This record gives sequence, C-alpha cells and structure tokens, in this order.
Amino acid sequence: MRVAITCFVCLSLSISATVSAQDGPAFVKLETASRFVVNKAGFGEIKRRAEAGEAESQYLLGAIYQQGTRLVAKSDAEALKWFRRAADQKSTNAEIALGNAYSSGTGVARDFAETARWYTKAAQAGDPVGQYNLGVLYFSGHGVPQSDSFAFELFAKAAHSGLAEAECMLGVMYNKGRGVKRSLSQALNFQRAAAEQGLARAQSELGFMYFRGEGVHKNIAEAIRWTLAGAKQGDAAAQNNIGYFYKSGTGVKRDYKEAIRWFRPAAEQGDPAAQANLGDIYATGHGGVLDYVEAYKWLSLAAAQNAPDAAKAQRKIAEVMTKRQLSAAEELASLWRLQHPPANDRERYIFLAGEH
Repeated sequence: MRVAITCFVCLSLSISATVSAQDGPAFVKLETASRFVVNKAGFGEIKRRAEAGEAESQYLLGAIYQQGTRLVAKSDAEALKWFRRAADQKSTNAEIALGNAYSSGTGVARDFAETARWYTKAAQAGDPVGQYNLGVLYFSGHGVPQSDSFAFELFAKAAHSGLAEAECMLGVMYNKGRGVKRSLSQALNFQRAAAEQGLARAQSELGFMYFRGEGVHKNIAEAIRWTLAGAKQGDAAAQNNIGYFYKSGTGVKRDYKEAIRWFRPAAEQGDPAAQANLGDIYATGHGGVLDYVEAYKWLSLAAAQNAPDAAKAQRKIAEVMTKRQLSAAEELASLWRLQHPPANDRERYIFLAGEH
C-alpha cells in the first residue's frame, strides 16, 4: 500500500471516472545536527563534550557523522557508535536515530524487531516522535503484531504534543474507521490541524475531503486551495489531483498543458493515477501532445500498479500503434522501471516523511 493518501483517475479512453483514497504512514526523521556546526571550533566543542560523556553532544556528533559535513566525512559506523553511547544514557533522540537506522538498513542489517525495540524505548519515555514511529510499526505490522488499536493509541499520544504526522494519521484512521469508530468530523479536525502546520500529506487529504464533501460541505475552491498547497510541496497525490482538476475543468478552466505540468512530477514519483492520467492525455492528443509511445509507456506503468482502467486503455492504444512504436514504448517503460525500483508491499509503508 502506498503512502499517497488520495488519487483521482479519469481515463477518457475507457470513459470512466474513479476517485479513490489510499492511506499509510511514514516515519518521522529527527532534525539533523550538521546545520548547527558552523565552524571547526564548534565541531571540536561538540566532540569534546561527547567524549566527556554528554549525551546530547554524543547524539549531535552521531548525526553529524551520519550526514557528513565539509568538516567530517560521512560515516555510518561512527554515527552508530555515538548514537549507541547516547542511547545508553537514555537519549530519546539517539534511540529514535537507532530505530531509523534499523528501519532503513543504514549501517546495519535491516531489522524491524530492532527498530521496534528502539522506538519503544523512546515512546515509553514520552517522546512524541518515538510514539508516532512506533505507531507506524503497529499500523503496518513491521517488527510487531499489526494492531490498529495500538497504532491509534500511539498516534493519539503523539498528536497530543502537536506532531503533525500523528494528527494526519489520526485523521486517516477516523476516516477509515480503523482502530476507532468512524467519524468524518473528527477526521476533518485532525487533517485540518496537520494541514495548518504545513504537512503536505494532510493538505492533500484535506483537499480530498473538501472535494468529496466528507465531514464538511463540498467546496471545490477549498479543495483546490489545500490540494495546491500540498502539490507545491511535492506531494505526488496532491500533484495528481491538481492535474485532475485542470484535465477535467473542475473548479478551474480546463487546461491540458497545465494538467501535464502537474501529472508529470507525480508520475515520475510513481503515482499510478498520475501515470494513467498522463498516458491518457498523450493517447488522446488533448492539448496538442498526441504521442502514442509516451501514452503506452505511462499506461503500462500505471497498469502494472493496477490503476483502474489503465490496462484496458493500454490495450486500446496498442491496437493503433506500429510494431516499432510498441517496441520503443516498452523499452522506455523498462528503462523507467530500472531507474525507479519498486518497493515491495511491506516497504511501501516505510519512508521518511521529512525532517523535524
């Protein structure tokens, strides 16, 4: 399951329009330390304090080595060494950093049981990021038994501290009735709180709720406003949705070139709805961009991810293509797949949402 919360699909080749929503959480990454190191003396002071046993400096030193700076080369081994020293002194920042390392396999073998162990330590100490990240594991069943109720409880604790990602996931769970009785009004409240903090995924979801009239009166202007905010931050689902508005002329003047401008970055991120929509525009020639090769390429990529009607549209466009065009399109699609390795079903939940 992807972490793109919303997607629209409208394929004119198959004369269908589908709106669907997908959910899934993302780990929160702690703020990196390298930005605090402005000169050699500053680094030297952090290292001196770390070597003297100060836990916060040990964590900062680990973060510096993890990222690397103009003063020190990146070293996962050094980073882990200092994170462990800080974690031994119950630094929740270090515990979360170790959990992140095990979740991504950075410097260590990927191990979700170890990820859960470190996030649990931070969560039990009351750290909202630790609580949220542990909730991610329970939501998706990585390293712990899958449990919507435990995930909801942990997200609620983290949201109480104002963590936007946790508010967003509470909104998703209230919307879906996962781990809690379904409540669209509660879903709207939490998505709005997260969106107002600037979280792109929540802005995308809030726009979707206004589009559907979920927990609020349907309002296309508000749907566009919030979706555009998420799209400008690079959220693939939001970019696709803005493209949909322009493609369909929903709330804006129909503009296929503007639709392509939004569909393309979402499609390049692997969003199947955007790939289908982009392929459809190339197939129909709307906006003066008729290109069967590009159409087949994007439709085949969307079909591989089971985007509604994409496979049907792919077969339909293949009927009017030459063998040379088909060969070129298949080669382009294969090249794209090589450059964008797919995450497996379990890994689709695991990626860093951003830095805090």
